[in-house]
Amino acid sequence: MRLVLILLAALLLVPAPARAQRGGTRNPKELIKQAERLYDQKKYLEAAEALERANEAMPNADSKLLYNIARAYDQGGKSQEAIHYYERYKEKGTDPLLLKRADLFVDKLRLQVEKEEATAAAAEAERKRLQAEADAVRQRAQEERAAAQRAEEANQLRLQAAHGDALAAHRRMQVASFALGGVALASAGVGTLFGLQANSARSSFNVATDLETKRTAADTTRSKALLADIGFGVGLASAVAAVLLYPKEPLPEPGEARLTLAPQGAGAGVEVSF
Repeated sequence: MRLVLILLAALLLVPAPARAQRGGTRNPKELIKQAERLYDQKKYLEAAEALERANEAMPNADSKLLYNIARAYDQGGKSQEAIHYYERYKEKGTDPLLLKRADLFVDKLRLQVEKEEATAAAAEAERKRLQAEADAVRQRAQEERAAAQRAEEANQLRLQAAHGDALAAHRRMQVASFALGGVALASAGVGTLFGLQANSARSSFNVATDLETKRTAADTTRSKALLADIGFGVGLASAVAAVLLYPKEPLPEPGEARLTLAPQGAGAGVEVSF
């Protein structure tokens, strides 16, 4: 919509000092012509600025100039400025058609401003909601990492305790095996000793000439042989037990704990291996 420009004849009736632009470079007539060109070029905000300068230079200008400023701001998307000048025109204007249009434009712009404010408020509320969700996700991630760290530390303590128990059991088995090995050697020695004594008693039995000596030698041979058998039997059993008890595996290594994350960040856990 073209500007409702003030008639040039009306401008010519304004005294020359009033027509001078602030700074003395242009008069209101030239500013209005410039505003018309800018408006036709769809440079609405520049047109509104030129019209405002013309209005300041003409205190007694036609009120239609206020309407033109409002239209320029309206077309330029400056709703608040447009409403301001429409309201000023409604206070001073006399053209019924323009007054009616000003009312319609003000109502439309106020509704538009309300919608824009509601949209901005909704966008801000959505931004805050998304920010709160992002903060909650970050908080949960931090809590999960802290929980995983605590679990890893606790698991390391359990691993250390388990490793200590395993080492102690390994050493106990070694000590028991060595002790049984010693028993086996001692029993073998005792069996050998009694075996030699039994063999000596047998020799005495063979060379004895009287019955009493032979009986005594025979009893001695039997008792020494029995003790020798017991010694060898205990030695053999101890040796077998020592072999069975001796640890076949090397000393256990400390367990390792590794922090693992569930797919898509659903959680965290600790994986343990020995």
